[in-house]
Amino acid sequence: MKKSRIMSESEQDDFNGPADGNNNSLLFLSFAPAIASNIIYSSCFCGWEVLAKFEFFILDQLRGNYLNIKESETRRCFQPTKTEWGLAKLLSLEIFNDLSNGYLVDDCCILGAEVYVTKSTGRMECFSLVDTPDRNSYTWDIENFSTLGPSRYESKHFIVQGTTWRIDIYPKGTSKSRGGLAAFLSWVKNGGQDSDDEVYAVYEFRIKDRLGNILQGYTDTAKHKFCSSSQSFGWPEFISRKDLEDNSKNFLVEDRLILEAEIISMSVTKSLP
Repeated sequence: MKKSRIMSESEQDDFNGPADGNNNSLLFLSFAPAIASNIIYSSCFCGWEVLAKFEFFILDQLRGNYLNIKESETRRCFQPTKTEWGLAKLLSLEIFNDLSNGYLVDDCCILGAEVYVTKSTGRMECFSLVDTPDRNSYTWDIENFSTLGPSRYESKHFIVQGTTWRIDIYPKGTSKSRGGLAAFLSWVKNGGQDSDDEVYAVYEFRIKDRLGNILQGYTDTAKHKFCSSSQSFGWPEFISRKDLEDNSKNFLVEDRLILEAEIISMSVTKSLP
């Protein structure tokens, strides 16, 4: 819940000094997060922002009419660093204290404000950056590779810094390749993630032999922002069909292909409630 309140210069003596130095009363509109009737400022509200136009009114108690005074023709932005907007010159004290005008009757005045909210936002995000995360690689030992069809095959899920990933391959390639091995890194979103969450990752794919050595010339690096609309990114042809079938290159010893993915660095942007 958000709540507005009107502040006179007696509440806000340090805004522009008492009155404004020219015998004019001050009036301000304050807009702040509120719980029940108490205005409080808490870190959980740090992302709120309200765009609004507003005007003040003072009742002529003798004639039953209101004097309306617009604060501005433009929208004001209320946020944690600027919770108050107002007029340093609302009405001169001479006019205000003139009893014939009806603004002050029995030492009492009636005033108010009308607020027109044009946009309200409250989105907060948490950004974290991890350079060289712990346990940042996953090795997929793919057996009976030659028997695999043209469909997509998925590795087991692996977790790096709380983010879930998997490797996807197309052994016969995709429509964008010429029958070679297509390999992709996919971000696996879980139920606790917001649709606006994003992960930016720099990662490397490489082929290894049975002894765990990296085959020279068959590593590649990519970077990508993973999000709801783009959860997978990689190489339509990571290894050509010709190289795969070349026994001298030792890709498929005993019909096994060993593919490794390493997350070199990553950043995570999470939407907060």
